[in-house]
Amino acid sequence: MTTDTPADVRVTRAWSRIVEWLAEYAPPSYAALKPGASDNEIAALEQTLGAGVPEELKALWRLSAGEDGVDGSGLMLGDWTLMPLDTVIEVYQMQMRFQEASGEDALVLWKPSWIPFCSFNPADTVYGLYLNGETGEVCKWTRFGEREQEYESLPAYLELMAVSLEAPLAAAGPEKPGMRGGALMWGPPPDEERRGQWVRHLGQAPPRHPAKTLGAIREALPVDERAEFEEQRDAVDLSDPESVSAFRDRWWERAVQAQEELEDDVAAALGGNIMAQPGHMLAPEYEATLPPAIRHRPPSIDDIHAALRHESIRARFNRDIMDAIPPHYPALLLRWWDIARLIADPHGERAVRAVINGRRASG
Repeated sequence: MTTDTPADVRVTRAWSRIVEWLAEYAPPSYAALKPGASDNEIAALEQTLGAGVPEELKALWRLSAGEDGVDGSGLMLGDWTLMPLDTVIEVYQMQMRFQEASGEDALVLWKPSWIPFCSFNPADTVYGLYLNGETGEVCKWTRFGEREQEYESLPAYLELMAVSLEAPLAAAGPEKPGMRGGALMWGPPPDEERRGQWVRHLGQAPPRHPAKTLGAIREALPVDERAEFEEQRDAVDLSDPESVSAFRDRWWERAVQAQEELEDDVAAALGGNIMAQPGHMLAPEYEATLPPAIRHRPPSIDDIHAALRHESIRARFNRDIMDAIPPHYPALLLRWWDIARLIADPHGERAVRAVINGRRASG
């Protein structure tokens, strides 16, 4: 992605990736999204506010004009809620009243060009994020009058969110993607009750069911079951369609079960540290800890170093390796392998830089 890509285009691309992820991994959160707003609805909002809305925020609202939240929690990075447009109007007008009541010489609490778009949760709007229409920065407001820059821009914020979902081992900052009751929740949550219900998302894919062909079924079966499969396959009367179908369906169900068991093993293994020498073959019990695309062996330090095209990012990788101890190598290498793959994606490089530099972008 080039640096001169329009902000609204970047927002559209990043949000599309986020929505696609939500639909696959967190259906309750996906269902909580409201439909996009029409141009007429956004124009009416601008008229009510008496202020213009930046194009990048319009692009977001055209795709999703807020969310309902799930169990009191929002889906946005940082555990914020994407506010519906009527709530945007309510918060903006309330903040402007506070500013007017404080007098001309008082501390600046709100400006007409500050457009709120996220709140603390669906029912609490005394904290949130707003887009500074003059600078393009995403800033945070609190009930105590604090106004702090959080992100360089709305596109940078959404790109970082997309990266943190797609490559969760590369997620920077304290907020990690996780699930609570099947819904996306950034955590770990501060309170003990919700923390006990929260499960960190580690990038495990949903089960990939094999095709209903004999060859695909055989490849999906555990190695020690293939001989039995072949023996029964050779005994099937190929001239009897019902027998062939029954055999295929029975073994396909077993292949699906085996694939699901493997995915469970992947999720469990990634939750801990695995002893493995980088760049060498893994024992079978550790192969399941790697994403399917690289399950044949862990990525080596040299592989990752070569894939990291920028010297500044390579230097950060080298520092991480020097500071690591052997039991932490697998998780560390997977994190950097995710980063290397994202760098190769023209839509991901800008967001990768945000990951490397930390959650907050420099001004």
